[in-house]
Amino acid sequence: MTNQTTTIYNERTFYPAFIKDVLQAEKEVIIYSPFISKYRAAFFRKTFVRLRIKNIQLTIFTRPVEEHEEYVQEEAKAAIRIYESLGAKVVFLEGSIHEKIAVIDKKILWTGSMNILSQRSSREIMTRVEDEDLTSRVISCLDLDRNLRLKTGNRTSILGVVIKSIFSGLFAMIRWVMVVLVKAVVAIFNVISFILG
Repeated sequence: MTNQTTTIYNERTFYPAFIKDVLQAEKEVIIYSPFISKYRAAFFRKTFVRLRIKNIQLTIFTRPVEEHEEYVQEEAKAAIRIYESLGAKVVFLEGSIHEKIAVIDKKILWTGSMNILSQRSSREIMTRVEDEDLTSRVISCLDLDRNLRLKTGNRTSILGVVIKSIFSGLFAMIRWVMVVLVKAVVAIFNVISFILG
């Protein structure tokens, strides 16, 4: 059984505590926020710039823009542009996701009622749990590792496959050229040897 530290926050006390955790991240920060706003993107700008400087991976899971109400779609697009410019991987999960969580280094879990990346004036409650076992179970429940591989890995893996194919082809061609050259040199030496005696 692991030691568990649990603390409850409201909409006023959440952000200072959350930002403190984010800035202490060593590897990655994952945020599930079904809704996102330009207001919160501007609020988090300095924090996420510091993550980028430290080379901490930031991944944001949210709804596709078309799943937002039409009147906030432009707002969502603007927020996405800001997050991507700050180095975040923005991953769209279809099907009206409603989970509101954050995972830091797979050992700190934030969960509750708050859309972390859009909240402005609503009253909320969030729980901070420092427990690797529980965090692992939430990651498993959300199939988070698979979603990270599938959604954020596609570009990299496709590019990797293309590059690997190109290099494989080049090496095969170079090997073929070398074999042909060696056979040609051997043939020339044989002809010269035959002519000379």
